[in-house]
Amino acid sequence: MFEGGSAAAMKTKAQMDESTGSQNRNRKRCGESSRGLRPLELRAAHGVQRVACESGHWNGITVHHVIEDFAPGPAWIDLSASQTVAAIVLEQVGGYCEPRSDLDTPSRRAPSPEGHAVFVPAGMTVWRYADQVQRVRDVRLTFDNESLEAWPPDVARGDQSEPALLRYDERVAQCARLLANECSADATGIRLYGEGLTASLTALLFAPVRRPEANRQINGLSPAQLKRVLEYFQERLASDVSLESVAQLTGLSQSQFARAFRASTGVSPYRWFLNARVKRAQSWLLRRTLNIAQVAVEVGFADQSHFTKAFRRATGTTPREWQRRGGLTTHPTSEIQAPALAPEAMRSESKQMM
Repeated sequence: MFEGGSAAAMKTKAQMDESTGSQNRNRKRCGESSRGLRPLELRAAHGVQRVACESGHWNGITVHHVIEDFAPGPAWIDLSASQTVAAIVLEQVGGYCEPRSDLDTPSRRAPSPEGHAVFVPAGMTVWRYADQVQRVRDVRLTFDNESLEAWPPDVARGDQSEPALLRYDERVAQCARLLANECSADATGIRLYGEGLTASLTALLFAPVRRPEANRQINGLSPAQLKRVLEYFQERLASDVSLESVAQLTGLSQSQFARAFRASTGVSPYRWFLNARVKRAQSWLLRRTLNIAQVAVEVGFADQSHFTKAFRRATGTTPREWQRRGGLTTHPTSEIQAPALAPEAMRSESKQMM
C-alpha cells in the first residue's frame, strides 16, 4: 500500500500532547504493559486550538485516536515522531486537509477526505496542512521499531524508508475505525480483539510488499491444530489471552492464524473466544450462585459494564433480563451458538475413536 516519496529535511523539536490523563486511563485497560504505550508527539503545530487523544497498545503498536480542532485559516502540524508512524484520517469537517512532504508544496488531493493513509518513517518529516478545516479525527499508529522488525513473514519488516502520501484502502479505514472505538470507553477490553485488529491493519498497510511465500493461499487449521487452539481457549477463558500466544501453537503468524482460524470455524478468534465466555457466563447465570458482577469476573471481563455490553451484543438482551427469563431469548441462535470443534476436527476425532 505504501510507496515512496520525498521528505523535507527540516525537523522541529517535539511538543508533548496535553491529554496524558486520557492516555493513563487506557493504559491499565489495554492488553500490554503501560510501559509500551508511547505518548502522542505533536511537532511544529500551527493553528491547532485543541487536541484530544485516547490510546491503546497492542502488538508493540501504540494506537492513538486523535481529534484536532483548528483555528480559521491555514494550519499545519508535523506528523513525524521518533518512531515510524501511520495515520489514517477518519473524519474531516470543513475546508480541505492534505499531507505534504514540503510544507510549501501542495500534494495531489485524496480521492476522499476520509479514509486515506499517510506513512511516515521514523525521523522523517511529513506535514498535515489544513485550510479552513474545523476538525480532523484520525488514528495514528506508532510502531515499536523492534517489534516491526520481528513481524513474520507476511508483513514487510521495516523496509519502508520513504514516506507515502494519500494511499486509500477502505479495508484500512474500516480497521482504523474499529481500533478507534477500541481506544474509547466503549472498548471490548479483550486483548485478542485489539491484537487481531492491529495484525490485520499492519498486514493491509504493507500488503503489496509482502514476500512471495506469504501470498500463498491460507487454508484452515488442521484438526490437531484446531483442537489444540480450542482447548487452549477453553482453559483460559478468564485470562487475558494474546493472539501471539495462540498463533504460536500453530506455527503461524498472527494474521495467517486469524485467517486460518476463520476458515476452520467461520468466525474470528476474538468472536469465538467472546462467544465461549458468554456461554460460560450463561451457565453461571442459570445456577444463580453468583451475582452478575461476580459472574463478569469469573468469565474474565474487566467489570460488569464490559460484561453487560458484550452479553447484549451476543444475545440481544442483558444478563439480568436473560436470567429473569430463565435463559429464553428471541435473539438469533446463530449469533451465540455454542463454540465447538469444526466438522473436520470432529470427523478426525471420530476416526481416532473407531
